[in-house]
Amino acid sequence: MRKKRYYTDEEIITDQYTIGQQYMTNDRREYIGLYHKYLTGEIYTERIYIPNKSRILVPYETESADVKFFRLSKSKTKTKFQTPKQYNISITTNNIKNKSLTRNILKNVSTNQLIEIDSKTVNLYRQKKIDNNLYQLITFKWVITGPVNTVNENGVTKLGVVEQNINEIQKKSKEMPELLQYISSYSQYYTDTTYTTSNNIN
Repeated sequence: MRKKRYYTDEEIITDQYTIGQQYMTNDRREYIGLYHKYLTGEIYTERIYIPNKSRILVPYETESADVKFFRLSKSKTKTKFQTPKQYNISITTNNIKNKSLTRNILKNVSTNQLIEIDSKTVNLYRQKKIDNNLYQLITFKWVITGPVNTVNENGVTKLGVVEQNINEIQKKSKEMPELLQYISSYSQYYTDTTYTTSNNIN
């Protein structure tokens, strides 16, 4: 985009021509052809400025063979990955039957942001369709049924849901410390499976 919206005729030098090795476009392509320039120092392709067509020119620079090889090989490198999306957990009958569920967390190593993902996204990550250099994956078991707090029955200590989940997160936080701030409740998704059947009134 030009520095000014309007230039006087005195500020523009039109109908210039280069035979090469003088200017190049921003993508490092040598330019040969008509160009025009401004007293502000700007140089654009075409004899006069044509919106959506004229391209800015910069002084031509030679490129070493090593730099050129790197640039061309880099352009062939896969840079487009799928972006993971936040998943909202829904408890299923299988989760209740198993008394737990598997939680999958992705961490953006650039921002340290954590998001919950589903098993399909986990597969995409493992297939490297999600950038493994940008994201870190961690999975862990999350207990959802049983006594909420630890109890002692007949001399036997039975760990409650909260304590089991605390132990799991403390262990996993050695790999991903941000989990300690991410988990806000250790009884999240808890499901009470104790039901009381009403008496037959007949």
